[in-house]
Amino acid sequence: MESLSLLLAPLAMFMFVSSITPGPNNLMLLSSGIRFGFNRTVPHMLGITGGMVVLLLIAYAGVGALMLASPGLDKLMTVACCAYLLWLATALLKNDEPGQATAGADAGQGAAAARPMRLHEAALFQFVNPKAWAMAVAASTIADKFPLPLPARLTLMVLLSAAINLPCVSVWALFGKTMRHHLRTARVRQAFNFTMAALVVATVLWMLLPLMDGGTAAGIDPLREPAYALGR
Repeated sequence: MESLSLLLAPLAMFMFVSSITPGPNNLMLLSSGIRFGFNRTVPHMLGITGGMVVLLLIAYAGVGALMLASPGLDKLMTVACCAYLLWLATALLKNDEPGQATAGADAGQGAAAARPMRLHEAALFQFVNPKAWAMAVAASTIADKFPLPLPARLTLMVLLSAAINLPCVSVWALFGKTMRHHLRTARVRQAFNFTMAALVVATVLWMLLPLMDGGTAAGIDPLREPAYALGR
């Protein structure tokens, strides 16, 4: 039991740092918290955590490491993830009324144009997020050393991941909700939307940097690219 506790601590710390640090998921949650409030962002948060749990199980089976070792597939996932983030940045620039509902006919049009990410959409987004894959591979590698039978090992890994990930990502949505009352005027909203869009674009450039310098020619090397294990 002592050896298990010594292994649990690194896994818990790794999951915490990976889940709480800024990155695509958390930037989207911050934006959603501002635009739609905390309650409407809950499915988005649950989708992130649920998607990560599935990735952990897939990575433990060895599929994650195989995917990250494939340069072509890694590049495809990165490009797909970046394409979605650029679309999100464009949507942020077009959004002038975060967190506010319009009346009459404009309400229906606004609801169709802007809505929180649904649970299944957030879960599927994890499958094109190379950093989420790298995190899942690293976490499953740590969990594989647990001196437990396979079912107990998987259960402990999944429960620990969900117990740490969900509160961490919730912090970003809650932070967004608390900022809503500071964005009452159009000028402040526009400045904030521009800043958020710039952060998203900066995240995209950070993700594309390994592709530009040829760093993924042999797949992701977590030792060479530690950022792939963080910044979710």
